[in-house]
Formats: sequence, C-alpha cells, structure tokens
Amino acid sequence: MDDILIIKDLTFKYNDNIIFDNFNLTIKRGTWTTIIGPNGSGKSTLVKIIMGLIKSDSYIVIDNTLKTNDNIKEIRKKIGVIFEHPDSTFVAETVMDEMAFALENLELKNDDIKRKIKEVSKYLNITHLLEKNPFQLSGGQKQLVALASILVLEPTILILDEAINRIDYVERDNILAVLSKLHKEKGVTIINITHDIEEAVYGDDVILIDNGKIILNGNKELVFLEEKVFNQIGLDIPFMASLSQKLMYYNLIDEMTFDMDLMVNKIWK
Repeated sequence: MDDILIIKDLTFKYNDNIIFDNFNLTIKRGTWTTIIGPNGSGKSTLVKIIMGLIKSDSYIVIDNTLKTNDNIKEIRKKIGVIFEHPDSTFVAETVMDEMAFALENLELKNDDIKRKIKEVSKYLNITHLLEKNPFQLSGGQKQLVALASILVLEPTILILDEAINRIDYVERDNILAVLSKLHKEKGVTIINITHDIEEAVYGDDVILIDNGKIILNGNKELVFLEEKVFNQIGLDIPFMASLSQKLMYYNLIDEMTFDMDLMVNKIWK
C-alpha cells in the first residue's frame, strides 16, 4: 500500500502566529484516517494548504504528484472536499443539475452525464431527491447531495472538513454508514477532519493534533488507549473506547470494541 498523501516540513504562519512548525504527515492509499483536534488546532488550515487555497513552500505529494503552483488545478481534480456548510457550494436549483454542473464543465457528453448521475444517485440512495431543490433539503440530505456531486467526478481522495458536525445523530450515522460502504467497496481514501471525537471510531487510523503538531498517530485501537493524552488537551476519548477500557480492566472483553451489539455478545458469551 503506497502513500497517497505526503507532507514534509510544513511551516505556516498567520499574523505572526505559528500554525504549523515542521509538520510532517503521511497517509496510505485506501485508508480512512480521522484527524481530530480542538477548535483552532490547525485542522481546516491544513485542508486549505492541501487544496492550494493557502500558499505554502512545503513539500506536498498527492497521488504520486508533487504539488506546484503550475499543477494545482490537476491536483484538485484528484480531491473531493465536503465542507461544513454545503449550501455555500450549491449552484443549481435541482439535485440533478447540481450533480451535472461539474461534469458539464468537463465537457462530457450528455449521455455520459446522465449515466454517471444515475449510477451515483442509485449508489447513495438519493434518486428520489434528484428533482428537489438542494437548498430545501435536511442537513443530512444536503451532505449526501454534496457527496454525490463529488463522487460523479471519481476523486482519489475524499476529505470531510467538519462536514457532519452540525447534523443530527440519526443523519450523521446515515452519512457515516454511506462513507463506510464507499470506503469498503470503492477503496476511496477518506480523510475526516473533525473535532467530534465520536466520529473517530469509524475508519482505520486516528491522528490527534494540537497547536499545529501531531500528538498521536496510529491505529485507532492503539491511539484510544492514550486517554490521558486526550484529556490533557481537553478532549475525551469516544464513549465506546472508554467503555471498552473499563470492561477490559475487569476481563469482561479482551479487546477494544466499537460496536455495541458485538460488545454485548462478547459479554454474554
């Protein structure tokens, strides 16, 4: 498994405040990585630097291509970003037209556009929304539309920038279930940048950052064992991770478990 994102020696200042100081990050292709940290820790700034929205002189390689000012448009085609407020990115009056917008800019044939929209809307189970106004949908539906508008472009990397922290837990779990399916079946590399620790139980790896520095980085089962480190920067570990540790202490389970049904089955064996 090769590296799909490499950042070396990133240093970035804003108004004389050091946001990143010799920051290094590597993410493997096909993984789901959660980057967690308190508000103001540099998470969203990192997204803007990766996308070239903020200039930096650091060494950044995306999908085997060194990012430069000359190829940033090509780099952006490899990355899809879903933001906290999808309304700000909507441009059309129907979901279908929203999904078609970027494809039309690529000058695809009409039949190919219709085929891609049909495939993605069916995959995300939003066919019933195609004729609706995206601005009038629920928070979770808006994020599904934003995701659909990105997936038709077949990005190599999908980045969520605090994308689901303002929708209710039922819709949030639906979005995360869809992303899990996408990750498993399509092999899309997912980077979820959030301050909601409960989202970190999804996926493979967790990176904890604070003040622009990586504090912890690794497999989620190992990272969540460092509860004191999370507490030191004002964060708790996820509920299921905390519960797992307590049950492991009393030898009721033998490993960290993030699925409640699976945990119950283990306890009552």
